[in-house]
Amino acid sequence: MKPSNPTFFRALGYISVALAVGLLILFLANLRSRLLYHGPNYSPLLWMSIYCAAVGIGLVYLRKWAVALFAVSSVTIGLFLIVRSIIETPFPWTLVNIGMGILFCLPTVPAIRSWKQLR
Repeated sequence: MKPSNPTFFRALGYISVALAVGLLILFLANLRSRLLYHGPNYSPLLWMSIYCAAVGIGLVYLRKWAVALFAVSSVTIGLFLIVRSIIETPFPWTLVNIGMGILFCLPTVPAIRSWKQLR
């Protein structure tokens, strides 16, 4: 099996850092709403932002732990989508959800192929 180019993970790292910034902005906007108007508590957005930032920075520097964490997270989300769509979703939308689940499982392929090139 030919190893692949790990720059794919560097691009995913930049996207993940951008997502972390977006989640942090949403958390801060909700914090203002909570303090002034007693709005809902969306504090998990802060934890998701920290997770995305940590994984994103690790992916930018091509660290093995970040690639493994990203691959395991995406496979978990993909399998959850596939299983839940088979259990609960009506037929035409089941195919869409299974396709999305397979797309979430795909980042494991370049992770396995470029594992030796990572630091």
